[in-house]
This record gives sequence, C-alpha cells and structure tokens, in this order.
Amino acid sequence: MKNRKNVIHLLLLVLCVMTIGYAAFGTNLTVNGNANISSNWDVEITGITVKEIHGTASNGSAPIYSKTSASFNSLLTSPGDYIVYEVTVKNGGSIDARLDSMEISDEKNPAINFIIDGIQEDDVLNSSEEKKFTVKVAYNEDITSQPGVIDSSLAINLNYVQK
Repeated sequence: MKNRKNVIHLLLLVLCVMTIGYAAFGTNLTVNGNANISSNWDVEITGITVKEIHGTASNGSAPIYSKTSASFNSLLTSPGDYIVYEVTVKNGGSIDARLDSMEISDEKNPAINFIIDGIQEDDVLNSSEEKKFTVKVAYNEDITSQPGVIDSSLAINLNYVQK
C-alpha cells in the first residue's frame, strides 16, 4: 500500500511538473516594433547653357525650365545656322530613377530641326547622379527660299519613374 501511495505521489508530481512546463512554453510571444521610410524623390533639370552657336544663330531669350520640363527660344537667320543647348538633369533624391518617356512637343516646321542627343528612354539616373544631354536647334540647310512660317517651338518633358 505504501508503494502504491508513493507511485500516486510520483505520478502527481510528474503531472504538476508537466503542467508547469507546458504553461511556461505555451505562453504567447508578442513583438512590437516601428519602421520608417526615409527616402525622397528629387529629379529635376538644374540648368541649361548654350554650348555652341553656328552662323548667325542666337538665343532669343533664356531657356525656361522647371522640374522636368524645358522650352527653348532660338533665333535662326539663314540655312545652316544652329544653336546647341546643354541640359543638366540631377537626381538629388535617395531613390534611383529611370526615364520612362520623353514628351516632345514640336510644331514640325520643316525649316527648323530639333535634335536631342545624349538621353533616351530607359536611361537610369542613380541617386545623387547628374546627366547632361544636348538639344540642337538648326535651320534646315536644304531650305532654298524663305519659309512662310518662320518660327517653331520646342518643349521637352522628361517623365522619370522609380527604378
């Protein structure tokens, strides 16, 4: 009988230890935390300068730019005249950018040609990087008589997206 009592006490003790162990390992674990995003987007045209003038071409007025848009006003006098502008685009943000598209509005005057060089769609502009490209405004050399329309405008809008 005494052995039987000892066995019962031992079983009760084991049961208590198992219950306490289960309770210790069966508790809920709660983890709390915070996360912040500290990136910024800042892609913009930072300057336009006249790089080259040929013939009697001149800058009618200073090029106008804001953020990712630019427009040009050039004076061309005779066939073969041209003026080349250098445009600087900077990624001052912390996110790499990709040129998704360029919107170019040009009145398609056959006497005036616009040539954009050094930039194209899908070009990547990494964070803190600067890129320069050129815009050439030229009086068409093949024009043999004074055109009826003597002006044309060019506007460029650069559409950058997150890389």
